[in-house]
Amino acid sequence: MGHYEYLYLDSTTPIAGEADWFMRELGFELIPVQGGDPEEIGLRGPASTVDGLVGLAVGHNYSALPDPEPDEVQAIDAYRVEIEFWHRRRDTEDQRREARVLFDRLVAARPSTPMLLTFGTCHLAASWSLPRGLREFPADTSIYASDIDQWRPWVIGTRPWMAGS
Repeated sequence: MGHYEYLYLDSTTPIAGEADWFMRELGFELIPVQGGDPEEIGLRGPASTVDGLVGLAVGHNYSALPDPEPDEVQAIDAYRVEIEFWHRRRDTEDQRREARVLFDRLVAARPSTPMLLTFGTCHLAASWSLPRGLREFPADTSIYASDIDQWRPWVIGTRPWMAGS
């Protein structure tokens, strides 16, 4: 398998600070990342539900569109930090379960930080924010404008057309 799961955080903490948090609080360690982006930090740590390691690439959310047209908006646009997640064996179900465990740990440890979990690059799995709380989405919910009515109340955004009406 060659795909990843993603966590998105609305955090103003520098990427190095985010990586430090994972090392300090969750016992992750630094690993090299491919691509050479100095603003992307690789980490690995023990899996929670299966044997082996999980990996993270913590960086800026370059997939966000800074000023999208209404038909180009994505649920992830207002989230500043992207965490690419993988399990070393890359079994889809194990990897998704592990990503969900990490998402739940982040929600418990950092409840004031809005966040999203996506399976792959386009399927929205869950969101968290105060005061909205936790929302799990049906498996066919995309991050794209075509599903905005399903996710708009549950994701953060600053544009009037995202706030709804």
